[in-house]
Amino acid sequence: MQTEILSDEELAELTGYKARGYQRRWLEERGWVFVETRSGRPLVGRHYVRMKLGVSLGIMPTASPPTAVPAWTPDISKVR
Repeated sequence: MQTEILSDEELAELTGYKARGYQRRWLEERGWVFVETRSGRPLVGRHYVRMKLGVSLGIMPTASPPTAVPAWTPDISKVR
């Protein structure tokens, strides 16, 4: 089972770097959101990676309901 956070190997494959400092720099330069552990390891969510890389998650947008036509219209012709 995969965790929700990329493994060290997956992060190295994504960034092209094994060193954590270079990984952080790569992520920052490209505007990726990540959390840093106390040891300096960048944590990147798997769902976020899919979103950034443009992978379809299989979620189909639903059609919005038709706009409702008002049942009555106020007569303001006699208002002064």
